[in-house]
Amino acid sequence: MSGARRFIGATKGRFVRNSGSAAAWALRHSRRGTLKPGVTVVTVNWNSLPYLRVMLDAIRAMSPSDTEILVVDNGSHDGSVEFLRSRSDVRMLKLPVNVGHGIGLDLGAAMVRTEYIAVLDIDAFPVSPTWLSESIAALEAGAQITGARMHRNFIHPCFLVTRTSLLRDYDLTFRPVGSLSRLSTTAPLFLDVAEAMAQRAIVKFGGGSALHPFEITSSLGGGVDGAVFGELVYHNMFATQGSGRDRALGNWRDAVARYHPNLVEKVDGDST
Repeated sequence: MSGARRFIGATKGRFVRNSGSAAAWALRHSRRGTLKPGVTVVTVNWNSLPYLRVMLDAIRAMSPSDTEILVVDNGSHDGSVEFLRSRSDVRMLKLPVNVGHGIGLDLGAAMVRTEYIAVLDIDAFPVSPTWLSESIAALEAGAQITGARMHRNFIHPCFLVTRTSLLRDYDLTFRPVGSLSRLSTTAPLFLDVAEAMAQRAIVKFGGGSALHPFEITSSLGGGVDGAVFGELVYHNMFATQGSGRDRALGNWRDAVARYHPNLVEKVDGDST
């Protein structure tokens, strides 16, 4: 790719991301009504229908009946939008383009009207009916953010639970900082999705006690292929897109067979 094309692509990407961030900020500051009791589960989807079908049914099976679900769709074209429209129990925020994972979560979080927000990656699902109650208990015991610790000292948004008011009151964002792809060249720093949020919570609320991590307690493929955090939530360790997508889908199928065997057929296309 020529230098000019790279520059145009980078400029377009920055414009999309900045526009998404501005929209999320506007939503946060324009929709500040009273929060109602309950939990909203938020996930971001991009062309990941085999994961989405399983995830939604697993959430329903393992969560209280009044749990709300919001899917932010990042411009999918694989049938995800049509599938979501068929689910009367799920809200969808349909975006015209892919604004990225962190900004997608910011947009979704700005639409949450319940006391708690639970974030799951599209390739994650609960494996225990206590996944929400144990997470909320950690918050009630004093933590500000709880969920999966994958690496470094932050709660990874493959499984993250917090109070919606925390995001509102301190204008917290899931957006990453810097660029992992440019870390060895021009980017001086990289903080993953939700990592900067965790660091702000640590500084504001007095150290590491602001976070309550659930560590890896069991794994698929020795932890390389997938892991369960706190015996509460499973997460695939390979991205749903890119060069490893076939291995990721195979791992997903294996995990569903282990933890939700009644949902295996949904991996391969039965969306009924």
